[in-house]
Amino acid sequence: MVIDAEKVIIHLEEIYKCGEQPDGTFSRIAYSKEDVKGRELFRSWFESIGIPTRVDEAGNVIARMEGKDPTLPAIAMGSHLDTVPDGGKYDGVVGCVGGLAVCEAMKDAGYVPNHPIEVIVFTDEEGFRFGSGLLGSSAICGVDTHASGTDVDMYGMERKEVVKSYGIHVEDFMKAKKAKDSLKCFLELHVEQGARLDKTGRSVGVVSSIAGVTRFEIEIKGEANHAGSTAMSDRKDALVAASSFIAKIPEIVKENGTEFTVATVGTIKVTPNSVNVIPGTCMFHLEIRDQNQAVMDAVEEQALAYLQRICKEGGFDFTFKKISDHAPEPMADWVKDTIEASVKELGYDYAVIPSGAFHDSLTMAPVFPTGMIFVPSKGGISHSRYEFTEKEDIRKGCEVLLKTVLNVDSMK
Repeated sequence: MVIDAEKVIIHLEEIYKCGEQPDGTFSRIAYSKEDVKGRELFRSWFESIGIPTRVDEAGNVIARMEGKDPTLPAIAMGSHLDTVPDGGKYDGVVGCVGGLAVCEAMKDAGYVPNHPIEVIVFTDEEGFRFGSGLLGSSAICGVDTHASGTDVDMYGMERKEVVKSYGIHVEDFMKAKKAKDSLKCFLELHVEQGARLDKTGRSVGVVSSIAGVTRFEIEIKGEANHAGSTAMSDRKDALVAASSFIAKIPEIVKENGTEFTVATVGTIKVTPNSVNVIPGTCMFHLEIRDQNQAVMDAVEEQALAYLQRICKEGGFDFTFKKISDHAPEPMADWVKDTIEASVKELGYDYAVIPSGAFHDSLTMAPVFPTGMIFVPSKGGISHSRYEFTEKEDIRKGCEVLLKTVLNVDSMK
């Protein structure tokens, strides 16, 4: 029983082309016509080999191949097909197409599994349009999506209208919840979105845990004034105070974290935002990620203490508001061990590594036994048109996924 790697690459190319834009870039933003086209194409591949698909109440596409014993819980695989703007060819899609390849390999070999097999394409993993992702996996896990029909996306459209492209309704999202005993486990094949595998020349990563992510909205309030007539000593420049805080973050991380701890300020906005006016306010977002909650808490505590200090010294007011919080999630030991045993059976070089990026597995892990398989991303590049993974690495990742499913399927 083998993976048809050539077919996997063809499928990746075909899905990618669904997102072609007039300016030559490729994007499949959730709920867009390009995203819908990709989902329909993906479903057609399953239907062509006799595996039915459906769309659940939250918009997740689920393909299900029945096993010998329909009373057994399903072995699930999957990821997402939606992208960020001008996104890559592999992020998310490798896990979806990999699940298809596993089913095709079983079909071609005439193998009927003991357990039912499901491949899930989760809804809106990236969260680009409405600012929060993991919607489909959250609904499957019974986690409140906090979605409202009146939520407005970045294009000014209400969610209740946007989701019609999937044929679903916002008020039905939580009906997609799966019972805890409905899945034996969930497996997600994904590009690493980091450079550890690429740097070490290893083809496979066995994921140990997924980093927690905490995000804060911080606003420093100074005093707007004329940039030409206000002496430097008389200024209360909110941007200068923010710059001092931001520059301190790497030092705080170094003092409290490990090689896997990261903290980032990725957005910043000043008002009045004029070339000849001293910034009166500066609003920015701080994100902290680590596999250890205690480390995240320590970074947060020291960052807040430093913010309090510089604002007190400079006479600034500030707000420090937590806007989202996802705890770190370890992968289920028995699933991780089964993946590792499968890699060893195949004789591939591998490393056990954490994931610093968000994945649907982060949501799935607290509810269902979950494991992740990484394949290298060249230079660690992802969320970019320059994202690239070698065909041989994709083949190995799919082979590990297949071997893991077969090993799980043989369990009592």
